[in-house]
Formats: sequence, C-alpha cells, structure tokens
Amino acid sequence: MISREELVRQLLHAWRVHDRLMLYLLRQVPPLGLRAVPLKSRGRTVAEQFAHVNRVRMGWLGYHSTGVRPDAATTQTGSPPSRAQLVGGLRKSGKAIEAHVRQVLAGNATIRLFGGEVTRWLVYLIAHESHHRGQIMLALKQNDMRMPDNVAVDGLWGSWID
Repeated sequence: MISREELVRQLLHAWRVHDRLMLYLLRQVPPLGLRAVPLKSRGRTVAEQFAHVNRVRMGWLGYHSTGVRPDAATTQTGSPPSRAQLVGGLRKSGKAIEAHVRQVLAGNATIRLFGGEVTRWLVYLIAHESHHRGQIMLALKQNDMRMPDNVAVDGLWGSWID
C-alpha cells in the first residue's frame, strides 16, 4: 500500500508530464502548422485547439472557485493567438491547475461536479486535452506536416513511459 503523500506525488507528477507534453507539442508545431485544420473539417485550427484547451482549463478553475459556469459558447474572436501567447497561457493555466489540486488535497478548495473528486477531474482534463492533441496531430499529418518520430513517438508517447 502506498502512502497518501506518495499518491499525491504521483497524481501531480502525472499532471506535470501531461502539461509538459502539451507545451512540447506546441513548440514543435511548424509556423504554418498553427493554421492547419483537419481535412474536410470546419473545425478549429491547431492554434485554436491549443487556445480551447487553455480556455477550458481556466473555465474549470473559475467554476470550481466561484460556482459560476463560463459561457460554453465562448469562441475566439479576432486574430489567432501567437505561439508565445499560447505558451504563456498554457504555462499559467498548467501551474494554476496544479495549485488548485494542491489546495483541494489540503482541504482548502473544492471540485464541483465530478463527484467532488479531484482525481476524476484531473483525469478528465488529461483525457480532454489528449483528444485535442490527437486532433492537432491529425491536422498536421493531413496538411503534410507530419511530426517526425522523435517528436511523435519518443517525445510524446515516450515521456509517459520514462
């Protein structure tokens, strides 16, 4: 049986690995790749996918703190965010997620919905963002910007296994 401290360490480590992967992928996307959209799709560009992930993170943090649900229909207007803006936003939200998890585990904050379970919420976030990571990889591949194996396999999948 593992201790509570070890379980907390593992939970936060899993979040940090996932968060690092999102930032790693964003940095590997070629400049034109930020505008790529999966073929035959009217979906989000790669940049919009990353922006969506950040909005969802911040929306959940706001909801857990205030109980006020963000407007789900909120979409980006104006020019797409730059890579630097996306990196900055994801760094900030990634740290904020970790801080919120720590507060919940210390009994100083709550998780709304998800049965009040911090682990279930964190796993949901990772699953949701992994779905979008797949959409990003598909958009790049279909637009002839396939990630090399050292990024797609070693950099993304391999990071979970190390």
